[in-house]
This record gives sequence, C-alpha cells and structure tokens, in this order.
Amino acid sequence: MESMKLSFGALIAYLNRAILQMPDHRKASNATRYSLSDAVLGAFSVFFMQSESFLEHQRQMESRQGKNNAQTLFGMIQVPSVPQIRNILDAIPATALFGVFHCVYQALRRGGHLKPFEFLGGLLIALDGTEYFNSKKLHCESCSSRTHQNGNVTYFHGAILPVIVAPEQSQVISLAPEFITPQDGHEKQDCEVRGQTVGCNPCVKLCRVSCNAPRRRPL
Repeated sequence: MESMKLSFGALIAYLNRAILQMPDHRKASNATRYSLSDAVLGAFSVFFMQSESFLEHQRQMESRQGKNNAQTLFGMIQVPSVPQIRNILDAIPATALFGVFHCVYQALRRGGHLKPFEFLGGLLIALDGTEYFNSKKLHCESCSSRTHQNGNVTYFHGAILPVIVAPEQSQVISLAPEFITPQDGHEKQDCEVRGQTVGCNPCVKLCRVSCNAPRRRPL
C-alpha cells in the first residue's frame, strides 16, 4: 500500500479504502438512493465536526446554494439523514474500520509524530472501558449481562478503548477498540481483563497502563 503524508486528505483516503472493502448487503433497487460511501462519510463528518446538526445544515445549504461542505470537505455525493445513515450502517461490522486506525498509526510513526509519546523505551497505552448498548429485552450471543438485586437482567455490549498517552502530552492517539464478549468460564470482570490482553496494535512495543489494575508491564 502506498504511504501518504498524514493530512486530512490522507485520512479521507484511508477511510475511502476501507469503504471499498465493506459489504453492501442492500439489494439493488431504484429506491436505493444513498451510497454506502455517503453513509460512512456522513457518519464520520458528524464526529469530525462535533455537531449533531451538521448534516441537516448541509442539506439546507445545498438547497440554497447548490453545494455544501459535506461535498467539498468529505467528498460526499448526497447527504443522507441520520436515520438513513443508521439504517445503512447497522449491517456493517465495526471491524471494517479497524484498518483505518492502523493506517493512521503507521503514518504517525513514519512522520516521527510518535517520538513525543515515547516513554520507558516504548509507548504507554491507557485502557478504558465503555458500554455502547444496553437493554433489558434485546440481546444476542455476544451480549454481556448484569443481574440486578431485584432479579432483573440488563444485557449490554462493552468495549476496551486503548489510547497512546504520555506524560506532559495533552493529546492522545486512539487505537482500534477491542470488543468485550462473554468467555466460557469467565465472570464479567474476567472478560474485561481478558479484553485488555488483546487488540492493541501489534506493531508497537507497549507498556500498558490500565484504569482498573495497578500494573504496568511490557507487551
């Protein structure tokens, strides 16, 4: 794969490469208005701009001026609504985007941008856990579960979020997340600890700093 100097344009190019590898399970139809690329880039634009109303503003701009920033900045052809983006992307596994994390990391390494983060002969990885779905009714085989004192059960999906950190650095560098799934014979906390042992970028010599464990050891 040809290397690119890290820039916003390179980031969009990495994302477009990942989009080309994503499966589109929708059946060809005249009702298929938005491309998979528009849906993915639209979702990315919302997080990049940190504005929930960004896409709606772009649609209004398009109707008034005939063009919008979603086209010029992100290369979108049409601007789908948030519900339309959800409907399209629900069928796409999150792992389809993991290659983008790897490309960005490699670009940072080649450009020397990881030097300020080097510490104790390697890089420090801080791990944090989060839940991104929970329900008392809906669940699947990949769900973890929590039984409350009243006997009710909450099903949830969790993930470990690794980031490269360093003393006196106000920025962090995100790596691909590791999803927590139930393991036979393991309790919930064991699943989280198990999740911390995998998924970190294999290209880095790392020292792990965990939020819930007073330990640091090289990987």
